[in-house]
Amino acid sequence: MELIKDYIVDETGKVKKVVLDYDTFKKLEGLMLDLGLAKAMEEVKDDEELSLEETKVLLGNN
Repeated sequence: MELIKDYIVDETGKVKKVVLDYDTFKKLEGLMLDLGLAKAMEEVKDDEELSLEETKVLLGNN
């Protein structure tokens, strides 16, 4: 993925912000969301699974 970007700098030339085109931003956003989901799934992979009925009972929605 080619990163097309521009920089916003302060009066000393220090980079303060990076501007990405919208398509690049959406691709990066999707990758970060996927990474977050993968991390969350990894964290609960050994958790006990509950059936729908067990979940309803635990939540008081029976």
